[in-house]
Amino acid sequence: MADLPPEGWQLQQKPLMLTRRFNFPGYAQTRKFLDDLAVLSERDGCYPDLNFGKTHVSVTIAAAGAELSAAESDFAAAANQLAGKIE
Repeated sequence: MADLPPEGWQLQQKPLMLTRRFNFPGYAQTRKFLDDLAVLSERDGCYPDLNFGKTHVSVTIAAAGAELSAAESDFAAAANQLAGKIE
């Protein structure tokens, strides 16, 4: 299993997954994050479950195996970086 979930993410044990809710001031920022996340997903081959509204996106990354992989944890950290760049 990856050491710890990235900052802001919650680790659920059964079923094993990482979850985080990202909040934004408006729809334009939410849409930008979703578009950037789609590019990241294509690049990394990681396709999380997404739920979103006008000003938020909830991301769930389910472990592909019995343990959370470094790639899944890295994807979560990269999503944090994307969200930090949204203005």
